[in-house]
Amino acid sequence: MTIATSTALLDLEAVVMDGEIDRQLMREMIRRTQAALDRIEWEGMVRPQLIEGTIGPDARAMGGAILPLYAHFAPTHELFLKD
Repeated sequence: MTIATSTALLDLEAVVMDGEIDRQLMREMIRRTQAALDRIEWEGMVRPQLIEGTIGPDARAMGGAILPLYAHFAPTHELFLKD
């Protein structure tokens, strides 16, 4: 449900599932999540791909580490808005 709600607010191309978990268990979680996504009504939304990540145990730390870089170097939304 979190993926569907996020997709309703943002145009997500993909959702990456990763972390410090056994790869076989991660694949089973992805399989079950795919099955749950199959039961959601996607009218008006584009269903994002569900992708298995490759970083593993360092995924959370790397995701958090990129936030300051994004905050300082990502383009501001005002650049794309017209007056």
